[in-house]
Amino acid sequence: MMSEALALLARSRRPLLIAHPRPDGDTIGSSLALRLALLHLGAAPLLACVDPVPQTFAYLPGAEAFVSQLTDAQRAAVDLVVAVDISDAARAGGLLLPAPLLVIDHHETNPCFGDVNVVDHEAVATAQVLFPLLTGLGVEVTADIATCLLTGILTDTRGLRTSNVTPEVLALVMALVQAGGDYQQVVYAALDALSFQQMKAWGVALSRMEREGQLAWTTFPLEEKEALGFEDHDDLDLGNLLARVAEAEISATFLEMRDGTVKVSLRSRPGYDVARIARALGGGGHRNAA
Repeated sequence: MMSEALALLARSRRPLLIAHPRPDGDTIGSSLALRLALLHLGAAPLLACVDPVPQTFAYLPGAEAFVSQLTDAQRAAVDLVVAVDISDAARAGGLLLPAPLLVIDHHETNPCFGDVNVVDHEAVATAQVLFPLLTGLGVEVTADIATCLLTGILTDTRGLRTSNVTPEVLALVMALVQAGGDYQQVVYAALDALSFQQMKAWGVALSRMEREGQLAWTTFPLEEKEALGFEDHDDLDLGNLLARVAEAEISATFLEMRDGTVKVSLRSRPGYDVARIARALGGGGHRNAA
């Protein structure tokens, strides 16, 4: 599928790059890296996501170009849709158009819903899947592209701490740093810097935390979210927070949404597959994060 993907990207003049709702560092960083590469090739890519880019990633080059909806003229001009880090069609936020669809992703639960699919379940991030595509297009990996790709890799691996980090991943990170990627800025902005508001939210979540044997969980009621001024699309990163509980092999967070639904985030140690649980409930993700 790599050759078909390269052909689609090379001939597209007006591609639409879609990031998933409640965007994280991988979908944002990978979309922005691909945008920069396509601009270099003379295309005029559009960036779309139904939810706003988190302030954490607003400094990345091109982040201001994201839109939440397209005009009729923009829709008519699109000649290729690229779903970036999107695990299934429902996660596109209703932005899919009747144009050739290229899926670039790494989620284990991805059913390969595109016309062309570049999906690597072994990759730590979609940014890792994207890198050979960019080099295959003959695009120089600039400092800006490298910083965007580092954002995807470092956020999805929690700072290179997940069990799927391999020597190949470390070699890619080194190559991106050598290309001028701002490793220190990405680590600070994406992993270390937390707003006062988010710290308060973590306090609420920790105060409500429970544990039974090797399972830990917490709940975050809508009234608490509204009191702190959070929207439904805000990513509080509670899943990764609870994953630090040493006694817990599996952790879960339950966030109440304004439409009456509950968003469940699951984390597990190696040896447990929470993606199976998420899939059974209509979700998806990875073996240890779903």
